[in-house]
Amino acid sequence: MTPTDFAQLECFFDAYTRRFAGPDGRFHPMQQLKVEHSWRVVANAERILAAEKWQEAQVLLGKACALLHDVGRFPQYAEYRSFEDSKSFNHATRSVAVLRDEGVLDALPAEERERILVSVGCHNLRELSPTLLPEHAACAHLVRDADKLDIFRILEETVRKGHLDDHPEIAWSLPAHERVNPDILAAIRAGQGVHYELVRSMCDFVLIQVGWLHSGLHYPATVAIAWANKALEFREQYVLAIDDSPTVRDCFADTRTAMRKRLPS
Repeated sequence: MTPTDFAQLECFFDAYTRRFAGPDGRFHPMQQLKVEHSWRVVANAERILAAEKWQEAQVLLGKACALLHDVGRFPQYAEYRSFEDSKSFNHATRSVAVLRDEGVLDALPAEERERILVSVGCHNLRELSPTLLPEHAACAHLVRDADKLDIFRILEETVRKGHLDDHPEIAWSLPAHERVNPDILAAIRAGQGVHYELVRSMCDFVLIQVGWLHSGLHYPATVAIAWANKALEFREQYVLAIDDSPTVRDCFADTRTAMRKRLPS
């Protein structure tokens, strides 16, 4: 991928998302959130790519995957006023459909086009298929890691600013003060992805992200960024204020140990 190719994708992203702005040219706050999220995922990807020492052409391709990963979120919110795939549609699948329908990738070499489409299409899976080609898996892991880093930030800012009451759809409108589902703790400590059907409360929602910190980040550079940002400490403080049971504390201790073992030396 060349800088010109990437610049054209930037122009597409800006023009496409502008379709979802209001008559005054301004976005609904949730659409604005997704515009900002997409660019922050690109910035996160750049940090990971630099640490992992990807070549320049591959860096641009990775950034393209990051920029385009959530284009399906814009029609999702416009049509359903929700970011819950279970109540609307699979946003990753819609993102792939948007890219195909718009023909935005048609000028790229077939191999680059396929890497983008595969990365976008599987970025929201609980686990990647082991049958993915290594070059596809590398980009997919990049998008997933960079995406998670910004999802951490969104939750933290939303809680700190007291905006959950204003926009409960950010956290699926879940009840705020219920205790943890123990099945989620067991999944995290076993290094397994959390099934969303187990999520019943805000604590459970936060623990999805604890599971990512425990075993859901692929690149050591991503773990290091999350560690430096104190992502685990924020979630620990939040959950323990509601459920201070020994099993919850043990889950956080296990996660801290798992992260520390993966930090770059």
